[in-house]
Amino acid sequence: MKRLISWSMKMFSKFLHPLIKLLTSLVKGVDFYRQVKLDFVARPDDIFLVTYPRSGTTWTQMILYQLSSNGNTDFTHISRIFPYFERSLMFNTITVADLDKLPSPRIFKSHLPYDYIPKGAGKYIYIARNGQDVAVSYYHFHRTHLGFKGDFDEFFNLFLKGKVLYRSWFAHINGWLVHKDSPNVLFLWYEDMLKDSEKYIRKIADFCEFQIEPEQWPEILKRTTFDFMKKHAKQFDPITERLLDDGLIQDAFFRQGKAGEGKQCLTAEQKILFQKNFDKYIDV
Repeated sequence: MKRLISWSMKMFSKFLHPLIKLLTSLVKGVDFYRQVKLDFVARPDDIFLVTYPRSGTTWTQMILYQLSSNGNTDFTHISRIFPYFERSLMFNTITVADLDKLPSPRIFKSHLPYDYIPKGAGKYIYIARNGQDVAVSYYHFHRTHLGFKGDFDEFFNLFLKGKVLYRSWFAHINGWLVHKDSPNVLFLWYEDMLKDSEKYIRKIADFCEFQIEPEQWPEILKRTTFDFMKKHAKQFDPITERLLDDGLIQDAFFRQGKAGEGKQCLTAEQKILFQKNFDKYIDV
């Protein structure tokens, strides 16, 4: 009798779990849409830093923090200063009312596609990175932060099909690329920023209309180096204690901060598949 009851409860649980997951996802989606499209009011001096994940987001957050503040690294986590827009609202770690209380200029991090980002008179900085490098870095992120257990070949196929978090890199980047000449959009390539970081940090400052005194620049440039940021990795890494309890790996958010890794890791066949998708989706 106990075995029969146990089996019945097991079958019921198998039926119930996907349903609960679906309903939870639906509720979160509706609530998120309401907050973004109906409740959130954009300000003319808002700044949205947008990327596809693993494309220099955190580095550019630090650049914006250094340009817009005294640059002290005494904050607990960068998300407490510059909210991760969609994640904060989706998981109720912050409300639209909380966002309304933030002083101007508000600076938000986001990975949203162009069609989903709140529109307004504010400024939008989009950082694009070589898609092959993104695929490699995103694979490691999925393993260290999202519990992905497969190998790179399995992940790469999912990446090409847009079946990963934030979906298609090709559609994402193309959605912003077609707006790169808009006056309130600054479209930059991560690889260019690596080659001449000072030039592009100054370009970001000019675009955002930050007034930087000449004597501030040496400290800004020092604090936006990869080595400096890696020393303060815990202030940027999204892993929390709850995630650590799930067996995920701490101190793995910053990896190399270099360009060209995709060329080394992808096979010849994978490079051909990537290029076919690039030619299909990206209108340069």
